[in-house]
Amino acid sequence: MEEADTGTGGTYARLEEAGHLLASFTEHVRARMPTPDEAALLQIAAGTPVITVTRVAYGESGRPLEMNDMVLAADRYELTYEWPAD
Repeated sequence: MEEADTGTGGTYARLEEAGHLLASFTEHVRARMPTPDEAALLQIAAGTPVITVTRVAYGESGRPLEMNDMVLAADRYELTYEWPAD
């Protein structure tokens, strides 16, 4: 995971290759105003909100294997989720 090009599949493929089988994910999505540092880094106009997405990948034992915390300019992204109706 320290290499610039880790191969196809990215981080989750590397975790599974190391024997950490993924079982589930949890995402928390929130909209808020950016901090001054976030606004500068994202180069967004005043008044533009951000979307935060915190994703946790869990292994078969329920142990967290990876956490990804994203801050996205809300006017540049659309989040789409799909799941079966049980």
